[in-house]
Amino acid sequence: MSVKTTLFLFFSFTLIISCSKKDEKIVTGNVPKNYENVSTVKVENYINRLYIDLLGREPLDTENDRDLGFLRGGNLSYDTRKLLITRLMTDSIFVPGDSSYKRAYYQRIYDLTKARLVEGAEEGEFYGQAGNAAFALRSSRLLGDSIGVFQAMETIDKCLNVPRSRRRYQVGEITINKMYAAMLNNPIYDQINMNSLNFVNASFDDMFFRFPTRDEFTIAYDIIESSKPGSLFTGYAGNKAEYCAMLVNSKEFSEGIIKWCYLSLIGREPNTQETFNLVKDFYATQNLQKIQTQILITDEYAHF
Repeated sequence: MSVKTTLFLFFSFTLIISCSKKDEKIVTGNVPKNYENVSTVKVENYINRLYIDLLGREPLDTENDRDLGFLRGGNLSYDTRKLLITRLMTDSIFVPGDSSYKRAYYQRIYDLTKARLVEGAEEGEFYGQAGNAAFALRSSRLLGDSIGVFQAMETIDKCLNVPRSRRRYQVGEITINKMYAAMLNNPIYDQINMNSLNFVNASFDDMFFRFPTRDEFTIAYDIIESSKPGSLFTGYAGNKAEYCAMLVNSKEFSEGIIKWCYLSLIGREPNTQETFNLVKDFYATQNLQKIQTQILITDEYAHF
């Protein structure tokens, strides 16, 4: 074998060996955070905030001690926090005073939604309005007034849809956007936001944290005031009920819910990236619990 051939084979072998080796890369700044030095006071404050935000009350001493041990046992990891949050949202085991964590959680969502949209109106106000409509229904039937009968039945449904929405949402019959639609389309919301002009402005502000543009207002006003069909947010509506449904089924409603979650839980609006990360999934699933959990497990919320 010639010297030239020998050198060629040597360099070819060396090249093959070098190419077969994987490049070793050192990743920096990827060290998991150590939570061992987080004080007990901070952990207890975190537990306290979770109970208030999710259940509307502070934890009992026994609950605090149990959850403190649970979080410490999991080294305050994100997965451990998520398990605690999921328990408070979904556990149906009987709890004195609450019936169950699950019921208290859904009651809290219902109360917060009422506070946002109908100034926290009591159940009796909706049942009272339904009672008045029931009296009008009987009178219309006696008079043979078919239009009056239809209007009274429609009003009864609008009034009862609000208190019924809590349980329907809890058992999965409706999603959160349907609860919001019920809170928009009822006599109490109409009384708070009298006339079509105020209704349109209020509905946009409550759903999207903004007022309508001139074109949006014109379309929405005509739908509410004159039942003139119109299209907004790729939806279509010809009356007030359809208008409310169009708003809560829009992508902008999803963005509004995400903004509300951030504002109510950590006191700031989400940035563009945070909204982008959450909006597609929520628009498809209406899973409010997932958004809340993503916020509640963060160090920013926990102050760790």
